Amino acid sequence: MQTITVETPCGRIVGEKTEYGARFQGVRYATAKRFEKPAEITHYDEPQDATEQGVCCYQMRAFWNEEHRFYFKEFRNGQTFKYSEDCQILNIYAPDGAKELPVIVFIHGGSFTGGSINESQFDGSAYTKRGVVFVSINYRLNVFGSFADGVHSNGNLHLLDQLTAIEWVRHNISAFGGNPDMITLMGQSAGAISIQTLICTDALKGKINGAIMLSGGGKRTGLLPLSKPNKHYWAKLVKECGATTFEEAQNLPAETIWTEWRTKHLFGKAMETKAVVDGELVKNKKYDTTVPVIFGVVKKDLAPPVLNHMAQSFARKQARKGSPAYIFHLNRLLPPDQASFHSCDLWYALGSLSKSRRPFEPHDYDISNDMVDRFAAFARTASPNVEDEDWHVYHGKKDIKIWE
Repeated sequence: MQTITVETPCGRIVGEKTEYGARFQGVRYATAKRFEKPAEITHYDEPQDATEQGVCCYQMRAFWNEEHRFYFKEFRNGQTFKYSEDCQILNIYAPDGAKELPVIVFIHGGSFTGGSINESQFDGSAYTKRGVVFVSINYRLNVFGSFADGVHSNGNLHLLDQLTAIEWVRHNISAFGGNPDMITLMGQSAGAISIQTLICTDALKGKINGAIMLSGGGKRTGLLPLSKPNKHYWAKLVKECGATTFEEAQNLPAETIWTEWRTKHLFGKAMETKAVVDGELVKNKKYDTTVPVIFGVVKKDLAPPVLNHMAQSFARKQARKGSPAYIFHLNRLLPPDQASFHSCDLWYALGSLSKSRRPFEPHDYDISNDMVDRFAAFARTASPNVEDEDWHVYHGKKDIKIWE
């Protein structure tokens, strides 16, 4: 392995040289105690070894066998993972000779309960080859990212991790050749929901150039509406874990508190892991932004009519404000079984088809290359058009870009 050392405002970070530039893995951007807000890292006591895969948050596959599950076979088969609550790490892919390049920060999905950037599909090299610095982040999930009793924690710990990662990028990405004033957020599913929530907060106002939201962005007043912290739910969870105080719960084994949350609180597993109106980061239930956006939905997504309606409703709202919004549909059926499913667009959007077990065909690579070209262009110019102006700002269904 040939290494490369970058001098950042935090200190030295040692990464790996690649054919496209450099890759830095497991770079720590924050620290946090259980159920507490993250603190951005501003100084490393010693050079950081970023040549190996970092940790991801505890989740189901950390404790239970998941080899029978579809997404294991699709994205995780053959991979190894390390788990920790102290999972605030990010990966950086940078081109050779990078200077003042646009930056994409990717937020992974997984229902706010699972997932990580350590999976096969998350490879940023396709973007570095197009002159974009690509960053992907891990953040706290499930019970560890959502605790919101309104007393000890107002919640949104997952969003606060993401926000802290974005701020770390803004403060340090120049050292990797990125322009901190040209950041585009990109995410899928829960990552898309996170992005929409974040760009509608005061915390990121004027700091983000664009947002690409795959299978999750759009108008959602009726879908997982924002609520307030739930004191009763979280106090009950602490008690049923065997803790008599919040401080005791902070020191329980991770498996104990995760298993209690996962097995006995099924309603909360879905409803209490979302964002809440905490009065600090998320101050109200409104989703309002002028950031240019792209929304995407796949052919056989989770409730495609609902996701399409969400995206189109939000895009129409943006059009009325004169803020550009673009929509695409990925209607391609994946070989060899003519599949389409929630998250299948990740292979295409990240240009990582070659890492899949699927026997992708030349046409799949054509779609992926076009998609990555357009997303890279969007990061540079806030428009997904490369040569011709053939993808129009959304005003009606005729403006939807179709890949099939």
